[in-house]
Amino acid sequence: MVIDLFNKALEAPPVFAMPFTKANQLFAANLEKMVIFQMSAFQSYLDIGLNQMKAAAEITDIKSLQDFYNRQSEIAQTVQQKLMIDAKAMANMAARFKVEMDNLTRATLEDVLPKAA
Repeated sequence: MVIDLFNKALEAPPVFAMPFTKANQLFAANLEKMVIFQMSAFQSYLDIGLNQMKAAAEITDIKSLQDFYNRQSEIAQTVQQKLMIDAKAMANMAARFKVEMDNLTRATLEDVLPKAA
């Protein structure tokens, strides 16, 4: 049954295949942008964590412990701000992708519906 559906899809006129190709290209480009962004963000969080581990390893006395402790609030605030900025950036990417897909769908329907009638 699946093979029959696939064969019928291959027999479809090219006018129906083009929107799928464009949608796949749009999806692939968007996925690439999101993965690159996420890898960069992950590297930033990893750097913050490693720097924290190195700073903790350098604690040798009460004064250095107090200094480390006092910086934790600043580090937490930095991470919180970065999380908010990154979440907003991901939401914006998703919103742009949705708009692009909506535009593609609208253009495809405007092109295909008159030909199908």
